Amino acid sequence: MSSQPAPYPLRMPDELRDLLTERSRAHGRSLNAEIIGILQNAVGDRPQMAGVDVEALADAIADRVASKLKAP
Repeated sequence: MSSQPAPYPLRMPDELRDLLTERSRAHGRSLNAEIIGILQNAVGDRPQMAGVDVEALADAIADRVASKLKAP
């Protein structure tokens, strides 16, 4: 059974938080998930699947979710 990681308080300027919040909404995920994704991408810790471009798949899914959220 996997346990939740311990919370890590992060101080950031309000403007940065606002930008990240907008970005997370555009990608259809929580602010925490957006920050984790950015950090994983920065350190190269992305899941690997044989024959699948995970980055392209993630981008395509994020674009599709964002377009669904914008639909009337």
